[in-house]
Amino acid sequence: HRDLHSFPTRRSSDLEYIDDGYSGRNFERPAVTRLFDDLKAGKIYGIIVKDFSRFGRNHIEVGNYIEKIFPLLNIRFIAVNNHFDSADYVGTTPDMDVAFENLMYDYFSEENSIKIKNDLIKKRMRGDFMATFAPYGYRKSPVNHNQLLVDEEAAQVVRLIFEKYAETGVKAEVARYLNARGILTPQEYARQKGIGKHWKYEREKKFWNSAIVGRILGNPVYIGNTVFHKKEVIETGSRRTRCLPKEEWKVCENTHEAIVSRELYDRANSRQRPERASPTYDSVVYCEGEKRRRGDRDSPIKSLIKCGGCGHHMIRRNRRNASYYCRHYYEIKSEGCCPYNVKEAELMEIVKEAISRQTVMAADLKELLKLHKKMVTEQKRHMEQEKAVFQKKIQRCKEESFSLYEKYKNEELSRNEFQELRLKNQKAQELYQKQLDGLESREGQTALEEPDLVPLLQGKESMTELTKDTVRQLISEILVYDRNRVEIHFKFKDEWENLLETTRIDLLQKKF
Repeated sequence: HRDLHSFPTRRSSDLEYIDDGYSGRNFERPAVTRLFDDLKAGKIYGIIVKDFSRFGRNHIEVGNYIEKIFPLLNIRFIAVNNHFDSADYVGTTPDMDVAFENLMYDYFSEENSIKIKNDLIKKRMRGDFMATFAPYGYRKSPVNHNQLLVDEEAAQVVRLIFEKYAETGVKAEVARYLNARGILTPQEYARQKGIGKHWKYEREKKFWNSAIVGRILGNPVYIGNTVFHKKEVIETGSRRTRCLPKEEWKVCENTHEAIVSRELYDRANSRQRPERASPTYDSVVYCEGEKRRRGDRDSPIKSLIKCGGCGHHMIRRNRRNASYYCRHYYEIKSEGCCPYNVKEAELMEIVKEAISRQTVMAADLKELLKLHKKMVTEQKRHMEQEKAVFQKKIQRCKEESFSLYEKYKNEELSRNEFQELRLKNQKAQELYQKQLDGLESREGQTALEEPDLVPLLQGKESMTELTKDTVRQLISEILVYDRNRVEIHFKFKDEWENLLETTRIDLLQKKF
Protein backbone atom coordinates (compact mmCIF):
# COMPACT_ATOMS: atom_id res chain seq x y z
CA HIS A 1 0.00 0.00 0.00
CA ARG A 2 1.31 3.46 -0.81
CA ASP A 3 2.94 5.64 1.79
CA LEU A 4 3.23 2.85 4.39
CA HIS A 5 6.73 4.04 5.24
CA SER A 6 5.30 7.27 6.59
CA PHE A 7 4.64 5.44 9.88
CA PRO A 8 7.35 6.12 12.50
CA THR A 9 9.76 3.19 12.88
CA ARG A 10 9.16 0.97 15.92
CA ARG A 11 10.17 -2.49 17.04
CA SER A 12 8.21 -5.32 15.41
CA SER A 13 7.19 -6.70 18.82
CA ASP A 14 5.42 -3.40 19.58
CA LEU A 15 3.44 -3.57 16.34
CA GLU A 16 2.07 -7.11 16.48
CA TYR A 17 -1.22 -7.92 18.21
CA ILE A 18 -2.35 -11.53 17.72
CA ASP A 19 -5.52 -13.13 19.10
CA ASP A 20 -5.50 -16.74 17.91
CA GLY A 21 -8.40 -18.82 19.22
CA TYR A 22 -10.70 -15.87 19.99
CA SER A 23 -13.84 -14.95 18.11
CA GLY A 24 -13.75 -11.72 16.12
CA ARG A 25 -17.31 -11.04 17.28
CA ASN A 26 -15.95 -10.34 20.75
CA PHE A 27 -13.77 -7.26 21.37
CA GLU A 28 -12.82 -8.46 24.87
CA ARG A 29 -9.73 -10.21 23.48
CA PRO A 30 -6.33 -9.97 25.23
CA ALA A 31 -4.37 -8.54 22.31
CA VAL A 32 -7.16 -6.12 21.35
CA THR A 33 -7.33 -4.92 24.95
CA ARG A 34 -3.56 -4.37 24.87
CA LEU A 35 -3.93 -2.54 21.55
CA PHE A 36 -6.56 -0.18 23.00
CA ASP A 37 -4.37 0.47 26.07
CA ASP A 38 -1.47 1.42 23.79
CA LEU A 39 -3.78 3.66 21.79
CA LYS A 40 -4.83 5.52 24.93
CA ALA A 41 -1.18 5.84 25.98
CA GLY A 42 -0.32 7.44 22.64
CA LYS A 43 2.12 4.70 21.62
CA ILE A 44 0.47 3.97 18.26
CA TYR A 45 0.21 6.15 15.14
CA GLY A 46 -1.54 3.69 12.84
CA ILE A 47 -3.01 0.20 12.53
CA ILE A 48 -2.55 -2.20 9.61
CA VAL A 49 -4.67 -5.37 9.24
CA LYS A 50 -5.02 -7.94 6.50
CA ASP A 51 -8.73 -7.14 6.16
CA PHE A 52 -11.58 -5.79 8.29
CA SER A 53 -12.41 -9.25 9.70
CA ARG A 54 -8.93 -9.47 11.32
CA PHE A 55 -9.83 -6.46 13.46
CA GLY A 56 -13.37 -7.60 14.29
CA ARG A 57 -16.52 -9.21 12.93
CA ASN A 58 -19.09 -7.10 14.72
CA HIS A 59 -20.02 -4.58 12.04
CA ILE A 60 -21.43 -2.07 14.54
CA GLU A 61 -18.29 -2.06 16.71
CA VAL A 62 -15.88 -2.07 13.73
CA GLY A 63 -17.77 0.80 12.07
CA ASN A 64 -17.75 2.76 15.31
CA TYR A 65 -13.97 2.48 15.62
CA ILE A 66 -13.22 3.22 11.94
CA GLU A 67 -15.63 6.15 11.56
CA LYS A 68 -15.54 7.77 15.03
CA ILE A 69 -12.91 6.63 17.51
CA PHE A 70 -9.83 6.30 15.25
CA PRO A 71 -10.37 9.67 13.51
CA LEU A 72 -10.86 11.30 16.93
CA LEU A 73 -7.54 9.88 18.16
CA ASN A 74 -5.85 10.72 14.82
CA ILE A 75 -5.08 7.02 14.24
CA ARG A 76 -4.54 5.89 10.66
CA PHE A 77 -6.28 2.58 9.87
CA ILE A 78 -5.35 0.43 6.84
CA ALA A 79 -7.05 -2.81 5.68
CA VAL A 80 -4.81 -4.15 2.91
CA ASN A 81 -7.10 -6.66 1.15
CA ASN A 82 -10.05 -4.26 1.34
CA HIS A 83 -7.96 -1.44 -0.24
CA PHE A 84 -9.00 0.83 2.61
CA ASP A 85 -6.89 3.65 4.03
CA SER A 86 -8.48 6.07 6.47
CA ALA A 87 -6.08 8.77 5.19
CA ASP A 88 -8.22 8.84 2.01
CA TYR A 89 -11.34 9.78 3.99
CA VAL A 90 -10.16 12.66 6.17
CA GLY A 91 -13.18 14.90 6.81
CA THR A 92 -15.54 12.51 4.99
CA THR A 93 -17.43 9.30 5.69
CA PRO A 94 -16.16 5.97 4.23
CA ASP A 95 -18.06 4.56 1.25
CA MET A 96 -21.03 2.22 1.60
CA ASP A 97 -18.75 -0.62 0.43
CA VAL A 98 -16.90 -0.45 3.75
CA ALA A 99 -20.08 -0.82 5.82
CA PHE A 100 -21.36 -3.59 3.50
CA GLU A 101 -18.11 -5.59 3.75
CA ASN A 102 -18.19 -5.38 7.56
CA LEU A 103 -21.84 -6.47 7.54
CA MET A 104 -20.94 -9.50 5.39
CA TYR A 105 -18.13 -10.51 7.77
CA ASP A 106 -20.63 -10.25 10.64
CA TYR A 107 -23.20 -12.35 8.78
CA PHE A 108 -20.71 -15.07 7.82
CA SER A 109 -19.49 -15.27 11.41
CA GLU A 110 -23.05 -15.72 12.71
CA GLU A 111 -23.87 -18.28 10.02
CA ASN A 112 -20.70 -20.31 10.66
CA SER A 113 -21.44 -20.30 14.39
CA ILE A 114 -24.93 -21.75 13.82
CA LYS A 115 -23.58 -24.43 11.45
CA ILE A 116 -20.88 -25.49 13.93
CA LYS A 117 -23.40 -25.66 16.80
CA ASN A 118 -25.80 -27.80 14.75
CA ASP A 119 -22.95 -30.08 13.70
CA LEU A 120 -21.85 -30.56 17.33
CA ILE A 121 -25.44 -31.33 18.39
CA LYS A 122 -25.69 -34.00 15.67
CA LYS A 123 -22.45 -35.60 16.83
CA ARG A 124 -23.64 -35.63 20.45
CA MET A 125 -26.98 -37.12 19.41
CA ARG A 126 -25.03 -39.94 17.76
CA GLY A 127 -23.43 -40.61 21.14
CA ASP A 128 -20.07 -38.89 20.62
CA PHE A 129 -18.58 -37.48 23.81
CA MET A 130 -17.35 -34.01 22.79
CA ALA A 131 -16.00 -32.65 26.08
CA THR A 132 -12.23 -32.14 26.42
CA PHE A 133 -11.83 -34.33 29.52
CA ALA A 134 -13.58 -37.56 30.44
CA PRO A 135 -15.63 -37.54 33.67
CA TYR A 136 -14.24 -39.22 36.78
CA GLY A 137 -14.55 -43.00 36.37
CA TYR A 138 -13.98 -42.92 32.60
CA ARG A 139 -11.15 -42.37 30.16
CA LYS A 140 -11.16 -41.53 26.47
CA SER A 141 -10.57 -44.26 23.95
CA PRO A 142 -7.13 -44.01 22.30
CA VAL A 143 -8.72 -45.11 19.00
CA ASN A 144 -11.86 -42.93 19.04
CA HIS A 145 -11.32 -39.77 21.06
CA ASN A 146 -15.08 -39.21 21.29
CA GLN A 147 -15.75 -42.60 22.91
CA LEU A 148 -15.73 -43.20 26.68
CA LEU A 149 -14.16 -46.30 28.22
CA VAL A 150 -14.46 -47.35 31.86
CA ASP A 151 -11.45 -46.53 34.04
CA GLU A 152 -11.80 -49.46 36.41
CA GLU A 153 -9.67 -47.98 39.21
CA ALA A 154 -11.84 -44.87 39.51
CA ALA A 155 -15.03 -46.75 38.61
CA GLN A 156 -14.70 -48.81 41.82
CA VAL A 157 -14.78 -45.57 43.83
CA VAL A 158 -17.86 -44.38 41.92
CA ARG A 159 -19.70 -47.63 42.70
CA LEU A 160 -18.64 -47.33 46.34
CA ILE A 161 -20.10 -43.79 46.50
CA PHE A 162 -23.47 -44.91 45.11
CA GLU A 163 -23.62 -47.93 47.39
CA LYS A 164 -22.67 -46.00 50.53
CA TYR A 165 -25.12 -43.21 49.82
CA ALA A 166 -27.93 -45.64 49.05
CA GLU A 167 -27.14 -47.19 52.43
CA THR A 168 -26.68 -44.07 54.60
CA GLY A 169 -28.44 -41.26 52.72
CA VAL A 170 -25.89 -38.70 54.02
CA LYS A 171 -23.39 -37.24 51.54
CA ALA A 172 -21.10 -35.93 54.28
CA GLU A 173 -20.96 -39.45 55.76
CA VAL A 174 -19.84 -40.80 52.38
CA ALA A 175 -17.19 -38.05 52.14
CA ARG A 176 -15.88 -38.86 55.63
CA TYR A 177 -15.69 -42.55 54.70
CA LEU A 178 -13.63 -41.79 51.56
CA ASN A 179 -11.29 -39.37 53.36
CA ALA A 180 -10.69 -41.84 56.20
CA ARG A 181 -9.46 -44.40 53.68
CA GLY A 182 -7.19 -41.96 51.85
CA ILE A 183 -8.99 -42.25 48.52
CA LEU A 184 -7.86 -39.55 46.09
CA THR A 185 -10.36 -36.88 45.06
CA PRO A 186 -11.17 -36.61 41.33
CA GLN A 187 -8.76 -33.66 41.01
CA GLU A 188 -5.86 -35.46 42.70
CA TYR A 189 -6.58 -38.64 40.73
CA ALA A 190 -6.48 -36.70 37.43
CA ARG A 191 -3.16 -35.14 38.41
CA GLN A 192 -1.74 -38.52 39.33
CA LYS A 193 -2.73 -39.78 35.86
CA GLY A 194 -1.06 -36.78 34.22
CA ILE A 195 -4.23 -35.13 32.95
CA GLY A 196 -3.28 -31.49 32.37
CA LYS A 197 -6.59 -29.91 33.28
CA HIS A 198 -6.69 -26.41 34.75
CA TRP A 199 -8.40 -26.55 38.13
CA LYS A 200 -10.04 -23.52 39.71
CA TYR A 201 -8.83 -24.35 43.23
CA GLU A 202 -5.32 -25.75 42.75
CA ARG A 203 -3.70 -24.43 45.95
CA GLU A 204 -6.32 -25.64 48.42
CA LYS A 205 -6.15 -28.93 50.29
CA LYS A 206 -8.10 -31.67 48.56
CA PHE A 207 -10.85 -33.45 50.51
CA TRP A 208 -13.97 -35.30 49.56
CA ASN A 209 -17.04 -33.29 50.55
CA SER A 210 -20.79 -33.48 50.03
CA ALA A 211 -20.59 -31.23 46.95
CA ILE A 212 -18.22 -33.61 45.11
CA VAL A 213 -20.26 -36.62 46.19
CA GLY A 214 -23.49 -34.91 45.09
CA ARG A 215 -22.12 -34.12 41.62
CA ILE A 216 -21.21 -37.77 41.10
CA LEU A 217 -24.57 -39.04 42.40
CA GLY A 218 -26.53 -36.72 40.11
CA ASN A 219 -24.55 -37.38 36.92
CA PRO A 220 -26.41 -39.72 34.52
CA VAL A 221 -23.16 -40.43 32.66
CA TYR A 222 -22.63 -43.28 35.13
CA ILE A 223 -25.66 -45.20 33.78
CA GLY A 224 -24.40 -44.91 30.18
CA ASN A 225 -26.23 -41.71 29.16
CA THR A 226 -24.72 -38.58 27.64
CA VAL A 227 -26.31 -35.32 28.76
CA PHE A 228 -25.54 -32.05 26.98
CA HIS A 229 -26.97 -28.62 26.18
CA LYS A 230 -26.91 -27.71 29.88
CA LYS A 231 -25.67 -24.21 29.03
CA GLU A 232 -25.72 -21.92 26.06
CA VAL A 233 -23.78 -18.81 25.14
CA ILE A 234 -25.63 -15.52 25.50
CA GLU A 235 -24.52 -14.26 22.07
CA THR A 236 -22.27 -15.41 19.26
CA GLY A 237 -18.59 -14.84 20.02
CA SER A 238 -19.21 -14.28 23.72
CA ARG A 239 -17.71 -16.50 26.43
CA ARG A 240 -20.56 -15.73 28.80
CA THR A 241 -23.11 -18.51 29.21
CA ARG A 242 -26.40 -19.10 30.99
CA CYS A 243 -27.59 -22.31 32.61
CA LEU A 244 -30.66 -23.97 31.12
CA PRO A 245 -33.44 -25.67 33.10
CA LYS A 246 -33.37 -29.48 33.22
CA GLU A 247 -36.36 -29.68 30.93
CA GLU A 248 -34.27 -28.23 28.10
CA TRP A 249 -31.29 -30.56 28.59
CA LYS A 250 -30.70 -33.08 25.82
CA VAL A 251 -30.11 -36.73 26.75
CA CYS A 252 -28.73 -39.49 24.54
CA GLU A 253 -29.09 -42.91 26.19
CA ASN A 254 -26.78 -45.95 26.11
CA THR A 255 -23.85 -44.18 24.47
CA HIS A 256 -21.18 -45.97 26.52
CA GLU A 257 -20.70 -48.66 29.15
CA ALA A 258 -22.45 -47.91 32.46
CA ILE A 259 -20.58 -48.03 35.77
CA VAL A 260 -23.64 -48.43 38.03
CA SER A 261 -26.98 -50.04 37.32
CA ARG A 262 -30.13 -48.03 36.71
CA GLU A 263 -31.63 -49.55 39.85
CA LEU A 264 -28.73 -48.40 42.08
CA TYR A 265 -28.70 -44.96 40.43
CA ASP A 266 -32.45 -44.49 41.02
CA ARG A 267 -32.18 -45.80 44.59
CA ALA A 268 -29.36 -43.39 45.42
CA ASN A 269 -31.05 -40.41 43.78
CA SER A 270 -34.38 -41.15 45.39
CA ARG A 271 -32.72 -40.43 48.76
CA GLN A 272 -31.61 -36.96 47.67
CA ARG A 273 -33.75 -34.05 48.73
CA PRO A 274 -35.79 -32.47 45.96
CA GLU A 275 -34.39 -29.22 44.60
CA ARG A 276 -35.99 -26.12 46.06
CA ALA A 277 -36.37 -22.82 44.32
CA SER A 278 -34.29 -19.97 45.72
CA PRO A 279 -36.39 -18.19 48.35
CA THR A 280 -37.45 -14.62 47.77
CA TYR A 281 -37.74 -12.64 50.95
CA ASP A 282 -37.37 -9.17 52.35
CA SER A 283 -34.53 -8.50 54.79
CA VAL A 284 -36.98 -7.22 57.41
CA VAL A 285 -39.24 -10.29 57.33
CA TYR A 286 -38.72 -12.77 60.18
CA CYS A 287 -37.68 -16.29 59.25
CA GLU A 288 -38.23 -19.02 61.85
CA GLY A 289 -38.38 -16.50 64.68
CA GLU A 290 -36.28 -13.62 65.92
CA LYS A 291 -32.98 -15.50 65.96
CA ARG A 292 -33.26 -16.56 62.31
CA ARG A 293 -34.07 -13.13 60.93
CA ARG A 294 -32.46 -12.75 57.52
CA GLY A 295 -29.67 -10.24 56.99
CA ASP A 296 -28.24 -8.48 53.98
CA ARG A 297 -27.34 -10.91 51.21
CA ASP A 298 -24.37 -8.83 50.09
CA SER A 299 -21.23 -7.89 52.00
CA PRO A 300 -17.99 -5.99 51.21
CA ILE A 301 -15.86 -8.95 52.32
CA LYS A 302 -18.04 -11.69 50.85
CA SER A 303 -16.11 -14.15 48.59
CA LEU A 304 -12.76 -13.09 50.15
CA ILE A 305 -13.10 -15.13 53.38
CA LYS A 306 -11.14 -18.40 53.23
CA CYS A 307 -10.28 -21.07 55.77
CA GLY A 308 -6.62 -20.76 56.78
CA GLY A 309 -6.35 -24.53 57.15
CA CYS A 310 -7.68 -25.91 53.87
CA GLY A 311 -7.71 -22.70 51.78
CA HIS A 312 -11.30 -23.09 50.57
CA HIS A 313 -13.87 -20.31 50.71
CA MET A 314 -15.86 -20.26 53.93
CA ILE A 315 -19.65 -20.48 53.74
CA ARG A 316 -21.60 -17.37 54.73
CA ARG A 317 -24.64 -17.84 56.96
CA ASN A 318 -26.99 -15.11 55.76
CA ARG A 319 -28.73 -14.26 59.01
CA ARG A 320 -29.30 -11.03 60.91
CA ASN A 321 -25.85 -11.49 62.44
CA ALA A 322 -24.06 -13.02 59.44
CA SER A 323 -21.20 -15.43 60.08
CA TYR A 324 -18.80 -17.73 58.25
CA TYR A 325 -17.89 -21.38 58.75
CA CYS A 326 -15.59 -23.88 57.05
CA ARG A 327 -17.60 -26.46 55.18
CA HIS A 328 -14.83 -29.05 55.38
CA TYR A 329 -14.68 -28.88 59.16
CA TYR A 330 -18.48 -28.84 59.44
CA GLU A 331 -18.87 -31.93 57.22
CA ILE A 332 -15.74 -34.02 57.64
CA LYS A 333 -13.98 -32.48 60.68
CA SER A 334 -10.87 -31.81 58.60
CA GLU A 335 -7.76 -31.36 60.75
CA GLY A 336 -6.34 -27.82 60.71
CA CYS A 337 -9.53 -26.17 59.45
CA CYS A 338 -11.15 -23.30 61.33
CA PRO A 339 -13.47 -25.00 63.86
CA TYR A 340 -15.49 -21.88 64.74
CA ASN A 341 -18.42 -19.96 63.42
CA VAL A 342 -16.84 -16.50 62.93
CA LYS A 343 -19.07 -13.43 62.96
CA GLU A 344 -18.92 -11.15 59.96
CA ALA A 345 -19.11 -8.00 62.11
CA GLU A 346 -15.88 -9.01 63.90
CA LEU A 347 -14.11 -9.66 60.59
CA MET A 348 -15.27 -6.28 59.26
CA GLU A 349 -13.73 -4.52 62.26
CA ILE A 350 -10.45 -6.42 61.78
CA VAL A 351 -10.37 -5.45 58.07
CA LYS A 352 -11.05 -1.77 58.86
CA GLU A 353 -8.25 -1.72 61.45
CA ALA A 354 -5.84 -3.41 59.01
CA ILE A 355 -6.63 -0.88 56.28
CA SER A 356 -6.08 1.97 58.75
CA ARG A 357 -2.65 0.55 59.62
CA GLN A 358 -1.78 0.28 55.95
CA THR A 359 -2.80 3.92 55.55
CA VAL A 360 -0.25 4.95 58.19
CA MET A 361 2.40 2.89 56.39
CA ALA A 362 1.43 4.54 53.10
CA ALA A 363 2.04 7.98 54.63
CA ASP A 364 5.48 6.86 55.85
CA LEU A 365 6.24 5.41 52.43
CA LYS A 366 5.28 8.68 50.79
CA GLU A 367 7.83 10.52 52.95
CA LEU A 368 10.45 7.88 52.13
CA LEU A 369 9.78 8.35 48.43
CA LYS A 370 10.24 12.13 48.77
CA LEU A 371 13.61 11.60 50.45
CA HIS A 372 14.52 9.00 47.83
CA LYS A 373 13.62 11.41 45.02
CA LYS A 374 15.75 14.14 46.60
CA MET A 375 18.63 11.70 46.98
CA VAL A 376 18.41 10.60 43.32
CA THR A 377 18.39 14.26 42.22
CA GLU A 378 21.52 14.94 44.29
CA GLN A 379 23.17 11.84 42.88
CA LYS A 380 22.45 12.97 39.32
CA ARG A 381 23.85 16.44 39.98
CA HIS A 382 26.98 14.98 41.56
CA MET A 383 27.32 12.49 38.70
CA GLU A 384 27.08 15.25 36.09
CA GLN A 385 29.90 17.08 37.84
CA GLU A 386 32.04 13.93 37.86
CA LYS A 387 31.28 13.28 34.19
CA ALA A 388 32.33 16.82 33.29
CA VAL A 389 35.66 16.30 35.13
CA PHE A 390 36.41 13.04 33.31
CA GLN A 391 35.36 14.47 29.95
CA LYS A 392 37.81 17.35 30.47
CA LYS A 393 40.56 14.89 31.40
CA ILE A 394 39.87 12.81 28.28
CA GLN A 395 39.90 15.91 26.12
CA ARG A 396 43.19 16.99 27.73
CA CYS A 397 44.68 13.56 26.92
CA LYS A 398 43.61 13.89 23.29
CA GLU A 399 45.18 17.34 23.07
CA GLU A 400 48.32 15.98 24.72
CA SER A 401 48.50 13.26 22.04
CA PHE A 402 48.49 15.90 19.28
CA SER A 403 51.09 17.92 21.19
CA LEU A 404 53.37 14.91 21.55
CA TYR A 405 53.09 14.15 17.85
CA GLU A 406 53.96 17.75 16.96
CA LYS A 407 57.03 17.63 19.22
CA TYR A 408 58.10 14.32 17.69
CA LYS A 409 57.58 15.73 14.20
CA ASN A 410 59.70 18.78 15.06
CA GLU A 411 62.37 16.45 16.48
CA GLU A 412 61.92 17.82 19.98
CA LEU A 413 61.37 14.23 21.19
CA SER A 414 63.16 11.07 20.24
CA ARG A 415 61.22 8.07 18.91
CA ASN A 416 61.57 6.14 22.18
CA GLU A 417 60.50 9.17 24.25
CA PHE A 418 57.51 9.77 21.97
CA GLN A 419 56.32 6.13 22.17
CA GLU A 420 56.78 6.01 25.96
CA LEU A 421 54.85 9.26 26.55
CA ARG A 422 52.14 8.32 24.02
CA LEU A 423 51.59 4.92 25.71
CA LYS A 424 51.40 6.57 29.11
CA ASN A 425 48.90 9.11 27.80
CA GLN A 426 46.84 6.40 26.10
CA LYS A 427 46.56 4.36 29.32
CA ALA A 428 45.45 7.45 31.24
CA GLN A 429 42.81 8.19 28.58
CA GLU A 430 41.51 4.57 28.72
CA LEU A 431 41.28 4.76 32.52
CA TYR A 432 39.31 8.03 32.39
CA GLN A 433 37.03 6.61 29.68
CA LYS A 434 36.35 3.49 31.75
CA GLN A 435 35.41 5.64 34.73
CA LEU A 436 33.18 7.79 32.51
CA ASP A 437 31.44 4.69 31.09
CA GLY A 438 30.80 3.47 34.63
CA LEU A 439 29.13 6.75 35.51
CA GLU A 440 27.00 6.69 32.35
CA SER A 441 25.87 3.12 33.08
CA ARG A 442 24.51 4.33 36.43
CA GLU A 443 22.97 7.37 34.83
CA GLY A 444 19.75 5.49 34.01
CA GLN A 445 18.68 5.37 37.68
CA THR A 446 15.44 7.28 38.15
CA ALA A 447 13.39 8.12 41.19
CA LEU A 448 10.99 5.35 42.20
CA GLU A 449 7.39 6.04 41.27
CA GLU A 450 4.63 6.14 43.85
CA PRO A 451 2.74 2.79 43.76
CA ASP A 452 -0.96 2.73 42.92
CA LEU A 453 -1.73 1.58 46.45
CA VAL A 454 -0.68 4.91 48.04
CA PRO A 455 -3.43 7.10 46.48
CA LEU A 456 -5.95 4.31 47.09
CA LEU A 457 -5.23 4.43 50.82
CA GLN A 458 -5.31 8.20 51.16
CA GLY A 459 -8.19 9.48 53.28
CA LYS A 460 -8.92 6.09 54.85
CA GLU A 461 -7.20 6.72 58.20
CA SER A 462 -10.50 7.04 60.07
CA MET A 463 -12.75 5.00 57.80
CA THR A 464 -16.12 4.32 59.43
CA GLU A 465 -17.69 2.06 56.82
CA LEU A 466 -16.25 -0.50 54.42
CA THR A 467 -17.33 -0.48 50.78
CA LYS A 468 -17.04 -3.31 48.30
CA ASP A 469 -14.97 -1.20 45.87
CA THR A 470 -12.43 -0.30 48.56
CA VAL A 471 -12.04 -3.88 49.77
CA ARG A 472 -11.74 -5.32 46.23
CA GLN A 473 -9.11 -2.73 45.30
CA LEU A 474 -6.94 -3.38 48.35
CA ILE A 475 -7.40 -6.99 49.48
CA SER A 476 -6.91 -10.28 47.64
CA GLU A 477 -8.00 -12.72 50.38
CA ILE A 478 -8.74 -13.01 54.11
CA LEU A 479 -7.59 -16.23 55.82
CA VAL A 480 -9.33 -17.24 59.04
CA TYR A 481 -7.59 -19.82 61.27
CA ASP A 482 -9.62 -19.29 64.43
CA ARG A 483 -11.20 -16.44 66.40
CA ASN A 484 -7.80 -15.13 67.43
CA ARG A 485 -5.86 -15.45 64.17
CA VAL A 486 -6.83 -13.76 60.91
CA GLU A 487 -4.48 -13.04 58.00
CA ILE A 488 -5.30 -10.29 55.49
CA HIS A 489 -3.39 -10.43 52.19
CA PHE A 490 -3.20 -7.05 50.51
CA LYS A 491 -2.69 -6.56 46.79
CA PHE A 492 0.60 -5.05 45.57
CA LYS A 493 2.26 -6.58 48.65
CA ASP A 494 5.46 -7.64 46.84
CA GLU A 495 5.71 -4.31 45.01
CA TRP A 496 5.26 -2.40 48.26
CA GLU A 497 7.80 -4.46 50.21
CA ASN A 498 10.39 -4.15 47.42
CA LEU A 499 9.79 -0.41 47.31
CA LEU A 500 10.23 -0.05 51.06
CA GLU A 501 13.39 -2.16 51.02
CA THR A 502 14.89 -0.27 48.05
CA THR A 503 14.26 3.18 49.53
CA ARG A 504 15.47 2.08 52.95
CA ILE A 505 18.77 0.69 51.58
CA ASP A 506 19.37 3.71 49.33
CA LEU A 507 18.74 6.18 52.14
CA LEU A 508 20.99 4.27 54.53
CA GLN A 509 23.86 3.96 52.07
CA LYS A 510 23.60 7.40 50.43
CA LYS A 511 26.49 6.71 48.08
CA PHE A 512 27.11 9.45 45.54
